[in-house]
Amino acid sequence: MTNDTWSKTIDDQSTANPFDRRVSRGLATEDIPHNFKFSNIFEVPRLKTSGAANKVLNGWQVNAIMVWQSGFPFTVSSGRDNSFSAVNGDRADFLGGTATLSSSRPRNDQLLQWFDISKFKENAIGTFGSSGRNIIRGPKYFNTDFGLLKDTRVTERLNLQFRAEFFNIFNHPNFRLPNSNASSSQFGRITAVVDDNQRIIQFGLKALF
Repeated sequence: MTNDTWSKTIDDQSTANPFDRRVSRGLATEDIPHNFKFSNIFEVPRLKTSGAANKVLNGWQVNAIMVWQSGFPFTVSSGRDNSFSAVNGDRADFLGGTATLSSSRPRNDQLLQWFDISKFKENAIGTFGSSGRNIIRGPKYFNTDFGLLKDTRVTERLNLQFRAEFFNIFNHPNFRLPNSNASSSQFGRITAVVDDNQRIIQFGLKALF
């Protein structure tokens, strides 16, 4: 089964300027424009064998689940209450141009600076910041889980089921959003991965009778 979702989610749930809700309108934090999912269960065709060969070669199933989706958007904050609103939602001032950097750069370069931090600075005193809400998008997400299953009939009443499961089989790293605080020494850096990102391999054997 395969499905692909193309969507856009907009809301105004932000505290950047408590006096003007219009500046809060923008991409929702959970906006994912592209979300592709593929899943399958495939039963390997049986071979015309008997005896031990039949026990080993027949009864196999293969399954996989693949998810590939766009990254989440995020807002560049000032890290200062220069608006003196006590809300602590000031955004950084945007200097113009394009803040997105090429995704073809080496991974280490992307982790050290996900976006062009030179395009932002702390907002001017008495302002809420000129940058828009959720104007930059974080890393994409990709994951593939793979499984093998084999049913072997031992006797008329006893069946053995073997499972081999590989979570994140390609050991592909998925990263969290970069530091988006313009006042931080880690501004623009990615310092963490998604919690369930590690590759896990597990085997199981179950008797059915």
